[in-house]
Amino acid sequence: MKAARRSVAFFSGVLLYCFGAGAAMKYANTGLPRQVYTSLGGRSSLPVMLGEAVAIAALLFVAAAIWGYLTLRPQRRRHRPYVAWMMAGIGVAWAGWLIFGAFSFALKPRSYSAPLQSMLLSSNAAPLFGAMNIFGVIGGVWVAGALAKRRQVGLPTSRSRRRPGEDAPQADAGADSTVSTIGPHTIAPPSVH
Repeated sequence: MKAARRSVAFFSGVLLYCFGAGAAMKYANTGLPRQVYTSLGGRSSLPVMLGEAVAIAALLFVAAAIWGYLTLRPQRRRHRPYVAWMMAGIGVAWAGWLIFGAFSFALKPRSYSAPLQSMLLSSNAAPLFGAMNIFGVIGGVWVAGALAKRRQVGLPTSRSRRRPGEDAPQADAGADSTVSTIGPHTIAPPSVH
């Protein structure tokens, strides 16, 4: 059962990052009205690109936090959230997108002349597809993991609790006592007459 929860967390991380990359591309294509771009210096100006990258990363942060919490939340106290496995899935998906982006970048000669700011900040530009997006996804999953751990602590324990008196050590009865202190229910040794 533990292996199943780990694999669910891992593959959920892979799917989360793939969903985030696709959603970021969709959001980047949507854009703002033309009047906003002209008043800020054009679509390829640094303030506009940085603002779009931060807005998309914030949207991915919220989506990753919700997705991650729904994946990681424990149903019982003994089921701890596997945040590291979900982060590993995100890392594998990010590496896959990075390799895909490197091949895509190499196959398009026009992309060699693209400015560095568009390659770093634009969610449509290979090879990084928006460098801030990975931080939004990782941050969202980290917050979801913290919330899932808090929920785990708040759940009732699934193991039986001991009575308060069982864990306390037995008081010393003194050297002249005939009662053994080995255990709580021992038989007194026979007295010699």
